[in-house]
Amino acid sequence: MATLSDIRSQIEQLQRQEREIIANEKKSVIAQIRQQIAEYGISSADLGFPAGDGAARGRKARSAPAPVKYRRGDDTWSGGRGRKPQWVQEVLAAGESIEKYRVE
Repeated sequence: MATLSDIRSQIEQLQRQEREIIANEKKSVIAQIRQQIAEYGISSADLGFPAGDGAARGRKARSAPAPVKYRRGDDTWSGGRGRKPQWVQEVLAAGESIEKYRVE
């Protein structure tokens, strides 16, 4: 009768063999797929993959930050996007014109 350690050893050996077989067969399958893609002119869109280089993986590319339109010292604001920064709110509350801080 086999012991538990014998069974575990056999399992490990079989799992190693499985990994080797998969690695060897994978190379062959990939080569076949590449050959058929080239032969039939298949694109990533034909396969249902998103267009592009594949790096984005469905995420939107980041846009460049909006250019600075207003500056007061180290504080900046691009103007009109979202909520006004605290320093802009303070300027407006004091009755000043934000145009005084416009960047040329």
